[in-house]
Amino acid sequence: MGWTVLAGVVFVALGVFLFVRPDLLWNWTERWKSTQAEAPSDLYVKSTKFGGVVFALLGVVISVLPFVVK
Repeated sequence: MGWTVLAGVVFVALGVFLFVRPDLLWNWTERWKSTQAEAPSDLYVKSTKFGGVVFALLGVVISVLPFVVK
């Protein structure tokens, strides 16, 4: 049970990071691929934020599930 709660916390933290700082993720992973781009596109920001929400919700489910299914 401890591992699932820890995994849930990691997922929530990753989801919050993706939601709050999609531009930083873009700098780390995508900026080197383009010589002309100064910032991520609107689609990239929106899809990364959506992914962050999904990760955070999944983390909550992973954390709560062991207590519900006993």
